[in-house]
Amino acid sequence: MPTFTIMVNLNYLNEISGGDKQFIKDMLVMFNQTTAKEVVGFDQLLVEENYTAIGSLAHKIKAPVQMICQSTLPEHVRNLEKLGKEASQIDQIPVLIQLIKSEMELLVIEIEKTLPTIEEQ
Repeated sequence: MPTFTIMVNLNYLNEISGGDKQFIKDMLVMFNQTTAKEVVGFDQLLVEENYTAIGSLAHKIKAPVQMICQSTLPEHVRNLEKLGKEASQIDQIPVLIQLIKSEMELLVIEIEKTLPTIEEQ
């Protein structure tokens, strides 16, 4: 299994919130409670060979992932979206799904580690 370096990047959240620490915490918690759990849907869609829906689900999680993650995860999500929507390079789709699931697990852990370090205003 490949080794991943997952980094939580709060720059964008700081920028759009004007540095509001509670907003940043809320967004990270919401990410872990919603977006991070969306990836389980890929497995069923793969069994169904519903590549268009895989592309749509990748599109759905792309923006939140790009907002807070500095690693290969956003690139993998973009690639999966493209391959799913085009139903091309189908042999690469399961590989990308596994990478995304592994990276997302690490991102959730990193978010959990980051949350206590964000001081409230």
